[in-house]
Amino acid sequence: MNKTDTSSTLVATTELINFVNSTERSDAQILGRIDSLNLSADAKALLSDLLKFGVEVGSTVLRIGRKVLDFVLSLIQQFPKLGFAVILAAVLAALLSMVPLLGGLLSPVITPLALALGVSWGALKEYESGDFADRVKEFAARFATDAA
Repeated sequence: MNKTDTSSTLVATTELINFVNSTERSDAQILGRIDSLNLSADAKALLSDLLKFGVEVGSTVLRIGRKVLDFVLSLIQQFPKLGFAVILAAVLAALLSMVPLLGGLLSPVITPLALALGVSWGALKEYESGDFADRVKEFAARFATDAA
């Protein structure tokens, strides 16, 4: 085997192809959700471009962008309080990083801390709803592979 040979071929398994290319929502449904967001036209265009993003593996195209957007939409639908808390923490971290002088210095510390606190607070609120364990099991079951 020649170590300088870099002409290796990537091959995707049928299981990977099926997982990545199967989504709960169609492209039209995802675009509808993107259009309904209160975002600028540029942000919506970026999300629409992400929807079209794919990677060619062998002779198969994996629609990774669609899978990512579908996953995020499913996550927010299943855990709305957690999604809100993460978005709120990200916005607060961005605002704090804009404070003159101190923002630039504290941003590397404040941003991860704010996100960790936001995730923790959101998860606590989801847990307090009473059916959190069932929703986590239901969400995780979507990604479980058949053992048979």
